[in-house]
Amino acid sequence: MTPKKLILFSSVILGTMGVLVSVIIIAIGGGFSGPGPSLLNPPSAKDLWAVGDNLSNGLELNYSLTDQSIVPLNTKEGVSMKFFDEGKYWRVPLTTLNNNVSRYNLSLSKAFLIPTGILDEPTQKVLMPISKSIFAIRDIAREPKYLVVGAIWDTVNIGASTQSVRITGVEKIDTPAGTFNTYILGYKIGNKQTKLYLVKELPLPIKAEVYNLNGTLQYKYELESIKR
Repeated sequence: MTPKKLILFSSVILGTMGVLVSVIIIAIGGGFSGPGPSLLNPPSAKDLWAVGDNLSNGLELNYSLTDQSIVPLNTKEGVSMKFFDEGKYWRVPLTTLNNNVSRYNLSLSKAFLIPTGILDEPTQKVLMPISKSIFAIRDIAREPKYLVVGAIWDTVNIGASTQSVRITGVEKIDTPAGTFNTYILGYKIGNKQTKLYLVKELPLPIKAEVYNLNGTLQYKYELESIKR
């Protein structure tokens, strides 16, 4: 039986299990080529990841961020955030360090870390680079997504064409915060590969390199330390 016939046959059987669409998309997208979920062992709730998952009271994440909108260009900005459980939301003291130290208090929802309060315009302007980089994953993962190679998370328009944003592979990477087993979420623009590195046990990506439609680096960030 050919691989395509096997996928079709298996999908008919698995349709009764409520995973039909996900299995077909992931299989055709190139998933199931390594350890973990397979056609006969389809992805389940334990393979899902959502923004804000596995947050705990007092967790502190410290990043270095390089963003082309920050002047002067290619200047690293330190971003520190600590999460305090306030019941219905997370209270997040956030500190940025560039030429000056700036401190803010944010209220973020328990689901997907969406701001629950209204920020004044000056604060929005200062926090915009962070919203468009470290927190940009909220626009891609608008609902729980499968951490399975081949799983499609979103699409991106590149000129007149559309490209899938998908889990392209797994990789063990070293960061200043430690060594992590990551899932790579990405897409390609020309010869540049946008990559976001996700860890199942952490609520936000730990590293990213994102390019714009011209193939120019838009921003990059990396987790510098983590404290629990």
